[in-house]
Amino acid sequence: MNAPWNNEDLRRAFDADFDALVSFASRSKARVGFAFLRADGQADLGRPLDARISARMTHVFALAQMRGIEGAAHLVSHGLAAMKGPLRAADGSWYAEAVPTSEDSATPVPHALLMQRAQSAMIGAAAAASMAGHADAADLLADLERDQDRRWWDPTTGSVREQIDAASGDRSPLRRLSTNLDTAQVYLTAWEATSQRIWFDRARAILRLVGEVSARLGFALPDFYDEEWRPLPASSDQGPIELIRPADTVPGLGFKAARLIGQVSAILGRMGEPIGPWMLDTATALYDRAIADGWTDQGVGGIVYTLDPAGALAAPERMHWVVCEAASAARVLAEIAGPERAEALAVDYARAVAWADSHARAGVGRWIHEIAPDGSVSMRVWEGRPDALTAARMLARGATPIHLTVTGATASSGIAATREGEGE
Repeated sequence: MNAPWNNEDLRRAFDADFDALVSFASRSKARVGFAFLRADGQADLGRPLDARISARMTHVFALAQMRGIEGAAHLVSHGLAAMKGPLRAADGSWYAEAVPTSEDSATPVPHALLMQRAQSAMIGAAAAASMAGHADAADLLADLERDQDRRWWDPTTGSVREQIDAASGDRSPLRRLSTNLDTAQVYLTAWEATSQRIWFDRARAILRLVGEVSARLGFALPDFYDEEWRPLPASSDQGPIELIRPADTVPGLGFKAARLIGQVSAILGRMGEPIGPWMLDTATALYDRAIADGWTDQGVGGIVYTLDPAGALAAPERMHWVVCEAASAARVLAEIAGPERAEALAVDYARAVAWADSHARAGVGRWIHEIAPDGSVSMRVWEGRPDALTAARMLARGATPIHLTVTGATASSGIAATREGEGE
């Protein structure tokens, strides 16, 4: 198949955009870790240090180091230093937010929380840094694994918890699908970095749960659930988070779940282990539902953010992470679907990339995080451009084997041999 991800011109364009994205993202370097990056490319130093954003930037720079980008190794070391010291809580966990007081210390924000969303980002960053040659990252990853066992992994459901009050230790009953998908993704990266099977098995358990939940819900995925993985009703006391309301569905989560289930099936096949008969059907159904619900030709086109329980638009914004996940899901599923379906998925991939190029980029390396229905820049969720990892993953995926994560594929490629500052 003459797939667009095999096109040399597109590959070169993606490489150039990746390099420029890293250059733009490097402006987020702060006294401790990496700060929230405004749209003008200036770090917002008035905000507390967000552990999730800082860790995701560290992950980007680890990818950059493996691709041989000069200066990236120093940025990875800077990000690791924040995770090893200022963000650490006294009980061995990590704060989700802290206020730096010096280059090697920070104070937790009032009513501080421990959050798995931040923890998962740190796991991904530590695993990527370890693959890039940072020896101290392996110890950090081992510490994070112990904390997953102690606080976050719920063996009764095969999923992770959401957040814990740092002062009281009280665990929130909330469960978020987005957090679990993020966690499954970084668990796969940690498995590649360590060869410890527990990481892979837990990622697979999460995705099995996602498959069961999605089948019950007709493959349209809400983000918020209770401890028993029942969707929160619209009448729930849980308020919206980043415009996502209880009972609203998020097509972007369908794309992400489809991609990850497809990847795990490819990994199992590569290892010679049985592939669950549900996997391809579930991944395909999730993708098809996300396209049917999300893609629109109205206004600026693209993929809408959320829909209410009746299927009407709830948040009509177009998020850059959603279109990146749509392209990545089409790329992965094309490898495991039949030839006829693969052709249609290649068309979907090209359509998503073309839309992103036209509407989600303000220039080479400058991705707009949120677009209004009329095509203007929206700031209801994102006030700037603090997340470079989603776009970086899509750009770096290219034609790499789908049985590897983007991080694992980058580490194992010939580019990794040219990385500078190995072990710094």
